[in-house]
Amino acid sequence: MATARLPSPSDVESSPQEDPVFSLRTALPLGLQLLFWTIYGIVFYGTLLRYLPFPPIAQYLALWAAGSGLAISSFMGFGLHLLLGTTLHPIGKTAGVLGTVAGSGAGWGGLYYWGAGALNPFAGPVLQLTATLPGQGALLTWPLAFPLLFLLWCGLALGVRHLHQQQTQRRQLLEAEVAAERARLRMLRYQLNPHFFFNALNTIGALAENAPGQVQTAVRELSGFLRYTLLDSTEDAKTSAVQVVPLRDELEAARHYLTVEKIRFEEELQWTVDLDEEAATLRIPAFLVLPLVENAIKHGQRTSPSPLRVAIRGQMTTAAPSAPPRLIVEVVNTGHLRSEGKGGTGTGLDNVRARLDARYADHGRFALTEEDGRVRARIEIDADALDKPSSANA
Repeated sequence: MATARLPSPSDVESSPQEDPVFSLRTALPLGLQLLFWTIYGIVFYGTLLRYLPFPPIAQYLALWAAGSGLAISSFMGFGLHLLLGTTLHPIGKTAGVLGTVAGSGAGWGGLYYWGAGALNPFAGPVLQLTATLPGQGALLTWPLAFPLLFLLWCGLALGVRHLHQQQTQRRQLLEAEVAAERARLRMLRYQLNPHFFFNALNTIGALAENAPGQVQTAVRELSGFLRYTLLDSTEDAKTSAVQVVPLRDELEAARHYLTVEKIRFEEELQWTVDLDEEAATLRIPAFLVLPLVENAIKHGQRTSPSPLRVAIRGQMTTAAPSAPPRLIVEVVNTGHLRSEGKGGTGTGLDNVRARLDARYADHGRFALTEEDGRVRARIEIDADALDKPSSANA
């Protein structure tokens, strides 16, 4: 049985070397630094040549400016990281960021001028300390250019940091949604299994005494149903996420379920399953239809005249010529709706509604109605919102 999985948290936590978020977190700051200062060094060299027509000296100065800027910006980035991680008021953080940037820029400017005096042979005793050194008339050597460039670098780095935080929050939200969906799936499975399983065992025990020829059939059908209910337990729980399955697999599990119940109730239960070929390969979340079948049996046998009739239908339909196609799945049983105070908790139906809303939003709808002595549970999902059939299941 083929399944599809959404990413789970362990997929990115178990192996940091293969984790794209881990790689982004480590490589992006370094790559951004190197790119920024490489571009700065090239631009600095180009502007300096207009005022210092000695390419070798201009190269040394450009390397010194870019290298010292890279070193100081690295320490500044570490300081800003610590500052932004504190519990200071936003105004205090802003003042701290600006002060750090201004101080780092001033320090970078002083470091550059000190190195430029050593690297430039024309900056000797010929010139006074207050004179403009040859080649120092370029715009990027202007004293205020150093803190302004650090301010630009800081804005770029903080923007990337904010973007990374947003991506991390979206990933965490997705993981939370996956975990919630898995929890709903397990709740439905645990709600469905116990009483049905024990009733089926009691039925098999009675068959062993009264109709041993049917024991093999009952065990085979029960095994087929239980194999499906263990769907998300057949894989490692750390790497498995919410499964989507072809509709035919979900309804095949319903057939197993109804066959066992038929053996139990005999002539008091009649059921049919009608599934279009076009709808059979469409993929839906596992355990979306089975709770409706269980509800039909559980409440129908208490409110329906004998025999209880259950009909399951799956088909593609179009409400209007211009409307998009929709998948319609209905579970209809004879009987009447039961309120929560009369034996119906509504837990299974609430989970169906919640899972439809979480996965399909406005593209999925659920309705439970009663008309002419029949209860109809109807699921509608817009075809465009469904997972595409895989080639293995087409």
